Amino acid sequence: MKFIAWLHRRRVRKALAKNIAAAAAFRHSDDDILAPDDRAALDALLERGRAILKSADGAQASAWRSEWQTLQKQVNPHSSMREILDILAVALMVAFGIRGLFFQPFKIPTSSMQPTLFGIHYIDTEKARDAHGLVPLFGKLGSIGNYLAFAARRAELTLDRPARLRGEPRGESRWGWFDDTVLTAGGRRFTLPGTPAKVVEYAELYPGKLLSGNVVSGYLSDGDHLFVDRLSLHWREPERGDPMVFATENIVGPGGERPGATGSYYIKRLVGLPGDTLKLSDGILLVKPAGKNEFVPVYELAPRMKKIYSGRGGYQGHTNRIPGVTHFLRTPKEEYTVPPDHYFMLGDNTLFSADSRVWGSVPRKNLVGRPLLVFWPISRRWGAIDRREPLEVETGMPGSRTFRSMNLQ
Repeated sequence: MKFIAWLHRRRVRKALAKNIAAAAAFRHSDDDILAPDDRAALDALLERGRAILKSADGAQASAWRSEWQTLQKQVNPHSSMREILDILAVALMVAFGIRGLFFQPFKIPTSSMQPTLFGIHYIDTEKARDAHGLVPLFGKLGSIGNYLAFAARRAELTLDRPARLRGEPRGESRWGWFDDTVLTAGGRRFTLPGTPAKVVEYAELYPGKLLSGNVVSGYLSDGDHLFVDRLSLHWREPERGDPMVFATENIVGPGGERPGATGSYYIKRLVGLPGDTLKLSDGILLVKPAGKNEFVPVYELAPRMKKIYSGRGGYQGHTNRIPGVTHFLRTPKEEYTVPPDHYFMLGDNTLFSADSRVWGSVPRKNLVGRPLLVFWPISRRWGAIDRREPLEVETGMPGSRTFRSMNLQ
C-alpha cells in the first residue's frame, strides 16, 4: 500500500510540476504586458503551487490547476490563439530561413534545359509509355489526382467531322491559375490547356488549317519544380558541367538583351570557367582552359556532358545559332574568353535556348546555387537531377519550337 501511495504522489507531483512550469513561462513571457494586479496574482499562485508540490496533495493540486486555468483566461483570454500564432510564426521563420540559406524552391520557366529538366511541355502519352518515360499510374488518377501527382492536364481534341480552324487561337485564364486556349473550327468552340503559343507548338495549329479526326491526344505538364542548394557555393566553387541557377539582374547583352524577360532567375549549364577560351565547331563546344594551348571537347573536361552529344532523347549537341540575336560564338571560327569572376552558360536544348551566346557571361555574384532534386511532379526525372541517361530514341529533326522526342517524357 505504501508503494501505491508513493506512486500516486509521484504522478501528482509530476503533473503539478508541468503546470507550474507552464504558469511560470506565461508569467515570464507576458511580464511586459501584464497589469500589476495580475502579476501579483500570478506570483502568489506560483508560490502556493510550489508549496503544494512539496506535499503532493492530490486535492490541493487539482484545485490549484483549476485556479490557474481560470486566472489565465482572465489575464489573457486569447492566450491559446496567441500560442498557436507563435508556433506558426516560428515555423514560418524556420521555413523562410531554410529557403533563404539552404534550399530554395524553383520552377523551371522554359524549355531551354530539356531534356535534362523540363518547363511546361506536351507529353505524347502513348509513345512515352513505349519509351518508359512515364510511371504506370499516369493518367489513371482522375483529373485532380493526375495533376497533384504529375502536374499534367489532359490535352485532347478529336473531331467527328473535318473543320477548318478560324482565326487565331485565343488565350484565357481559368480561376486565375491555369492558362487555356480557345479554338474555333466549324462553328464550334474547343479548349486546350496552355497558352496559345504552347498550344500552337504541340498541336501544330495555324489559321485555316483543316482539322480532322484525332488532332491531339496527350497531356500538358506544368514542368519540373526543384530544390536549389544555396549553401555549397560557399565552400565549393562552381564546376564545369554544373547545372546552375542564377539571378538575372544587371545582366545585359551588347544589344541591350536581358535574360530576365521571363523571370528573375534562370537555369542553364555552366560550360565555361573564368579564363576559358571557347568556340563552337561542328556542333561541339571546344574549350581551351586558362594556361593551356589546345582546344579540347568540353565533355573531355566534364564527362557528364557527353550525353549532350549523344543525339538521343532530345540531346542535340551545341549550335552556333538560335532563333533571335546572338553576339557570341556565332561562327565556328569565333572565339570567346570568359572574363575573371564570370561563367559562360548554355542551355542543354541549345537550339531553343537564349543563353550566354546572347547576353554574355554571368558574374559570380549572380550565382544562386546548384539544383539539387526535382520534388514535383513524379516523372522519370523525379529525385536527384542530371542523373538520367537519354531516352533510347533518336533526337530527330527540330520542329518549329521543339523536337518531337522531347514529348516522350
